[in-house]
Amino acid sequence: MSFHFEGDVVIVTGAGAGLGRRYALDLGAAGARVVVNARTRDAADAVVTEIREGGGTATPAVTDARDGARLAEVALGEFGRVDALVVNAGSVRDRSFLKMTAEDWTEVVDVHLGAAYAGCAAVWPHLMAQRGGSILLTTSGAGLHGNFGQANYAAAKAGVIGLAKSLAVEGARKGVRVNAIAPMAATAMTRDVFDERLTAALTPEGVSAVALALVHRSCPLTGEVVETGGGWASVLRWERSAGARLERPDPAAVDWAAVTSFHDRSDHPSSTADSLAGPMKERTSCPRT
Repeated sequence: MSFHFEGDVVIVTGAGAGLGRRYALDLGAAGARVVVNARTRDAADAVVTEIREGGGTATPAVTDARDGARLAEVALGEFGRVDALVVNAGSVRDRSFLKMTAEDWTEVVDVHLGAAYAGCAAVWPHLMAQRGGSILLTTSGAGLHGNFGQANYAAAKAGVIGLAKSLAVEGARKGVRVNAIAPMAATAMTRDVFDERLTAALTPEGVSAVALALVHRSCPLTGEVVETGGGWASVLRWERSAGARLERPDPAAVDWAAVTSFHDRSDHPSSTADSLAGPMKERTSCPRT
């Protein structure tokens, strides 16, 4: 692999199978020293062995991905530093909201958003102190658009976007980059969703190439959501309609056709300052009703 990580220490959560395994193997082949996180010893050791047999360097971190302190402890104890974190572990409990239990909600939100927080909180002081590093969090199309039966998963993945964007703002002054990836790949989690055509096209390798490029120190991006699959990648952004100003504080004065109209006066806010600037702009007024 021509893309090289020059001995950087990278933690990958959920690396025992699926996309996480692919990330770990490819990072090891590219010269990274990989902390392979999995919940079982067998899964972690299998990936570590494969990396080592390929000439790479890796060590297992057998723990729940929500144990961020343990992940950092393994990286620092084994390699003395940490340069990047890839938060990949996750699970689903798909149910319509009418049937979703409190446990269904809490477990899925905690596995995705809670683990993202725990991992980031554990490595953040080290990345900031060394004035550099990268974090890659995992969101999804459900977090961007919602999906039937996945209110818990979608809410967690949307929260991951907010976490990534906020940390990107805080880390910018110290050279710490944070992005979110929305991967589309055929794994155990998508076995019941993808048909044969999608399974053949959306390979883990196609996503891994983009993930590694995002983690690498040469990547210029931070605070972005990158959607990728099948060897294709794009950056998503918010678009805001031109909007319409109420001529009086009256619900009857809201013209939804005008408010929701996207045309050449739409813009692309990227900060809370941009949000606050919205009401202060000169906007098209709602017509009198």
